Amino acid sequence: MDNCDLEKLCVSAGKLHPEFTPEVTDYSMTVESSVNKVTLDLTTSDCGASCSVLSGDGSRSIKLKDGLNRVEIEVIAEDGTAKKYCVEISRLSAKVAELTDLVLGEDIPLYPAFCTKIYEYNSVVPFHCSAVTLLPTVPDKNIKVTVNGEDSSKPVPLNFGDTVVEILVCSADGSNSQTYTLLVIRELIPMAVTFTDGKQQLDYECPVSLTAFYRPVSINNSDPKHIFSRPYIEMLARRSKVDPLSDCPLGDGWKVVELDLDRKMSDAPVKCFFAYRGCDSVMKLSELGSHSLDCPHKPTGDLDAKDVTETSWYKKHFESSSCLEIETKHTLEVRNWEKRLQMTSREDNVEKLCASAQDELKHYRQHLPKPGDMLQYEDGESPLHSLDQAAVHYASAIRLNSRDPRLHFLLGVVLEEQHYATEMYGLQRKADRDRDDISDAKSASRQDDILAVCKLHGYVGTPTVQNQLQALDKEYQQLKEQGQSSKADYVQTLYIWLSKKTGKDSSAAVRDEENCVHRALMKYLDAWSLSPDSWEYNLHVGRLLLLQGKSKEALQHLQSGLALRPLHAALRFFTGLALQQEHKASADAEKEAALFLQQGLEHFVSQRCSKSWVGQDPADPLSSLSTQFLRGLLTLGQLQQKKTLSVKAMSAEQIYHTVAVLTAQSVSQCVCRGEVSGQLEWVLLDAQFALLQVLIQQGECQAKPGMEKQSLVAKRCQALTALIRLTSIANSQELMDMQERACQLAVVTAPRDSHALCLLGLAQLSQYDINPTSDRSKEALSDACLSFQASIELEDKTQSGEPLEQLLKQKWWQDRQEAEKAKAAKQSTTQPAGVKGPSDTGMAKRGAKRGRGGTVQGRVVAAAAVTKAPAPAPPAPIRGGKAARPPAKTPAARGRAGAATKPDKSTKAHNNNIKAPLPASKSKLDCCPSAVETAEEPAVADTVSVSSRVNRRSHISRLGLARALSRSADTQDRAKKLYREVISMAPGLHDAYIELVQLLEPTDPQAAVDVYCRFPLKPVAEQSFDDAFITGEIVRMLMTMEQYDHSQLGPNLVAHGKVMGLSCIEKYIDILDGKSMTQLLKSVYARIHDREGRRSGPAGFLQVQMLDLIMTL
Repeated sequence: MDNCDLEKLCVSAGKLHPEFTPEVTDYSMTVESSVNKVTLDLTTSDCGASCSVLSGDGSRSIKLKDGLNRVEIEVIAEDGTAKKYCVEISRLSAKVAELTDLVLGEDIPLYPAFCTKIYEYNSVVPFHCSAVTLLPTVPDKNIKVTVNGEDSSKPVPLNFGDTVVEILVCSADGSNSQTYTLLVIRELIPMAVTFTDGKQQLDYECPVSLTAFYRPVSINNSDPKHIFSRPYIEMLARRSKVDPLSDCPLGDGWKVVELDLDRKMSDAPVKCFFAYRGCDSVMKLSELGSHSLDCPHKPTGDLDAKDVTETSWYKKHFESSSCLEIETKHTLEVRNWEKRLQMTSREDNVEKLCASAQDELKHYRQHLPKPGDMLQYEDGESPLHSLDQAAVHYASAIRLNSRDPRLHFLLGVVLEEQHYATEMYGLQRKADRDRDDISDAKSASRQDDILAVCKLHGYVGTPTVQNQLQALDKEYQQLKEQGQSSKADYVQTLYIWLSKKTGKDSSAAVRDEENCVHRALMKYLDAWSLSPDSWEYNLHVGRLLLLQGKSKEALQHLQSGLALRPLHAALRFFTGLALQQEHKASADAEKEAALFLQQGLEHFVSQRCSKSWVGQDPADPLSSLSTQFLRGLLTLGQLQQKKTLSVKAMSAEQIYHTVAVLTAQSVSQCVCRGEVSGQLEWVLLDAQFALLQVLIQQGECQAKPGMEKQSLVAKRCQALTALIRLTSIANSQELMDMQERACQLAVVTAPRDSHALCLLGLAQLSQYDINPTSDRSKEALSDACLSFQASIELEDKTQSGEPLEQLLKQKWWQDRQEAEKAKAAKQSTTQPAGVKGPSDTGMAKRGAKRGRGGTVQGRVVAAAAVTKAPAPAPPAPIRGGKAARPPAKTPAARGRAGAATKPDKSTKAHNNNIKAPLPASKSKLDCCPSAVETAEEPAVADTVSVSSRVNRRSHISRLGLARALSRSADTQDRAKKLYREVISMAPGLHDAYIELVQLLEPTDPQAAVDVYCRFPLKPVAEQSFDDAFITGEIVRMLMTMEQYDHSQLGPNLVAHGKVMGLSCIEKYIDILDGKSMTQLLKSVYARIHDREGRRSGPAGFLQVQMLDLIMTL
């Protein structure tokens, strides 16, 4: 009798939420805009109960209005008990234009998660995904949805990089619309792209990776347009806010996304990556990724055991019961650092410790930072803390079961990962950060000690790194013979520190007993000593011994492991690398090494070209994040230049291209500029230079290389010099030599290209600056002046014609001419009678004299002589700075990236005089248009006739020439004149003013002040630290000359104080106060605190002083 429930509640035009149950009283539903009314179907649970609709006219047919319609139903039982049910019916307006959900096919994730009121999304898909299907959901079936103007059910084809998908939603009545935008990003294909058309190969080549542009962006206002792959230009822009190719500053909105280029490039025909294996398919670039997965010629990764079992070393040592005797002598022991790890854990169960270690490693991998992330973590939340805890757990497990080789091995893996965590991802412990606060002073002290040791052994000035290492080695041996072990240990520390600072790989880290990599090697050896028949332990011991340079010992471990597991690709790869290092002169060993290296590369490619591939681990021996693996590929490229392998083998050019692609991607993934990123950058530079040499050698085989080949040489030379200029690698002789040779190749290709000559001059000036006391320094400085002069003389002239006299005077050019003559003479004497060769001696002579517009148009063949120079000397010790941007004469002036030698931060002693502090700054143009307009930007990608190209005027060559002339006291007057000319051409260029003042100040300080006062300063609120340097210098010089009434003293004091802070002008305020310059001080304080014109009397002045005192406290 008291049952007042409904047994049934249905609404005619929709579905209730939640589903009806008698106990639930509140419901909601949404109906389309075309529904004008709904009918309720009601049934009570008790036949004696009654129900009624309280809304409207009480009828069960409910008229709906747009929006929310609330319907209440009352049920009354026989005893009068009542219950109300409520249904909220939302009728969509015909003007609504929105989605209720958006999903991508194949469970592709959407970022951020879909929300009706969020209109922009992005999604990342694998490189082999060539199309996506969108599944939009609308609240009203009358709402129309189109995707890029097509039916929403059609798959959307994807570009090679970025694809913008626009989902247009139109309301039911057609009066409103809303666009949802989805950016679909395809991952980068891990292979080099080869276009079928040579011009497209030139036009679509990224200057960093030397393959097709990936997500191309251009530099705003660059002319001609400078285009880069997005990840790489963003990486370079984080280092220096300048255009890598023109050195112009990157202003606001510098990045222009080139979606049209991406679309156009995606339709271009390309060859299959596996053409060397017999695939002759040609497809669109956008289809290359999906084709690479299904290509029948793709390497399967299946290996033949006979490649190992048929080798001479296998038959000798492993075919019978005997085995290879390994010379490694290792004793299992608990080291002090391992004891410290074991002391921090109280768990006494090995299985629980291992499980905890796995959990910590999982947390570490999930929270690794990405490029651009802020490396700030709460205590205990850093990924490195998780890695440390994993090491603690494994070390504690070893304490409980020291005879388990697996535990030693797993601890070694964690310790090696710590190296990547600190050097690649930039993670640091608090103790390490505190230690870094004094690292600059420590570095300077060590460098001074190294130079002192060099002086003892006859190396004066600034010796090359090779000579420094030789001196340290001699000193170490002498101290050991004399029994001074503590001093010998310190010298060994200096040797390891210098090797690590300038090295191309992790060899120094492996030798450093305090380094994680050396500790990892010790644990791998511990595991191997307990289980010498483990292929896995032999692999990891062998590859780290290779880094130590112990190729013979490493080869023994690797061959032992390979005999146990003949089909393992990584074992084959590192065995091949060890064979090449151990048996360089043996042709059979080279062939075997090349085969194993090739198989390792093909295994890597087959893994990457698989849907099952999810990501790479830096700890994987065959990882593109491993410098050792990438350098092994470079070794394979060198072997293939000799045609070591001929059947289904990659060419040297394809291998070098693959290395460039993989390394560029790896460098862009480095979160910080550490040891790993520096080593990867070396690999990238070496790969680029190798490709440049291959291109030159291809030109040798052609009587008259085409314009595309010449333009490609010029483009790659410019790209390589730009990368060297922006690299994070410490300056070294080897880096300078590579830069100079690249610039020489560009000049040989286009002898009358003003910009190429300018770059050559910068490289030659850097050669002088890196070692001014060397035998070659005078020649380098003289050549730099000649190159700059030639660059200036060629302005506003075409690039056709004869090379200028300034170029013909340079020794390297004369040596090239002699080499060409000798080569032509040799060809003429060996030419069979009656057979006409592609070129004769006369042609060679003409090629040596003519530029790109001459008879042979600057033939690329001529550049071969430049590449055949002796191997470069090892890196020289330089304390920072970049290669192609020479400094002002006084190296302590400013921390500019343009300096060829930049002093360590620790050398900046606290100065007791009133000289202003020198803010660090890049050597660059000011952002003002007057500075930017004069920048020279060569159109290297343009394939029009050379004779139609006209060199542009530029201040850069004049600035370089001024710097070169300023190095000598005899030519400083000419340098001053050139600096003034640069200032007139680029009024916003800070460095021109600063370097001119450095020349003027010793003899004419008033003229120096006048120069600074002509700098076009912006309003104080817009001034940068570069501007503040100039205002600080004006104040310093005026105070030094005691010109307290000078009109520029007050305004510059204000500007400098506002930008740099009041502490920077306190000493000047004290001096002015002592000179009773009260009116000036009142004006300065008032303007600094924006109180000018308000209460300028004594009371106001005291009030400002009190405010300043309060802020200071």
